Amino acid sequence: MHISDTRYMISPIRCFVSITLCAVLYSPIYCCGQLQFLKPPGPIQYSHFKGEAGPEKNQLEFLGKQARWDDAGGNQNPNGVHLRFAKIDDQKTPEGHTVARYRIFAEGAPENKIFALTSWLLEGEYASGPRDLYVNAQGLLMYHKPNPDQRMLLKVPADEVVVMPDLVSAEPMRYRLSSMDGELKIFGTVVPHPVVAEEAGCRLEARIAEANAKTVLIIVDGFPAKSKIPLVLESEGKTDSEVLTADLNGNAVIAVAPAVQGKTQGILKATAEGNECVPSLVLPWGPFAPPATPAAKAPAAPAPKTP
Repeated sequence: MHISDTRYMISPIRCFVSITLCAVLYSPIYCCGQLQFLKPPGPIQYSHFKGEAGPEKNQLEFLGKQARWDDAGGNQNPNGVHLRFAKIDDQKTPEGHTVARYRIFAEGAPENKIFALTSWLLEGEYASGPRDLYVNAQGLLMYHKPNPDQRMLLKVPADEVVVMPDLVSAEPMRYRLSSMDGELKIFGTVVPHPVVAEEAGCRLEARIAEANAKTVLIIVDGFPAKSKIPLVLESEGKTDSEVLTADLNGNAVIAVAPAVQGKTQGILKATAEGNECVPSLVLPWGPFAPPATPAAKAPAAPAPKTP
């Protein structure tokens, strides 16, 4: 991850480098720690290959928090508002990485509140970033209260908040936008380099849940509501099968540990079976595994039009 203004890079660990500061008049205070959730996550389905140890309780809780991050607002987000990340362009970091820049939208968030932005990292730590933020009528997150000419704009380069998560393939960055009065919390996830497979309207995605893909979240979407979805998992000659149950929106998620006995790295293959689709993807795992090659990406959600 990367901050465009290096004056704010005050720590070598990644908890301070996910938020790009586009207004140099602000000097946000950063702190790291364990993020408190508004409600405990429900159980998450878990799969591991024969011979490997099962998960511990705290690991399941950690994975459940990841899987349900976007909906963690509960009573503090009664309208179900989510953060949306609109890609601006790609930038080169001093290290030579190509990193995407995103502006952030919280469509439906009230304009009369003041917000603070927090990011939650793969390691389970969080970085509390810039405060005193605002949204305009389009939900665009800004450093300053929008003036009348900015209320309906979809981009305000001088004032908009921009993030540049410098991540590997399949690695997510999760954000929380909190109103300063404590009444509203809005969550969202961006995956700059998704590993996905799409077929006939069905979507299968793998997201790294622990470093070196020790655990992976397999997410299915676009399947019939409440349908049973067979999932075949393969890793270095080992095979396992699970059955997922889609929710009312056709979504389901499972945590998978791809390790097998006698191997320090390998390739995880996941295949979901629908009535008219069989999407399949692969993801390397292990400390020395090569980076995953992103599969075909789902089309981005269209941006709202200015009236």
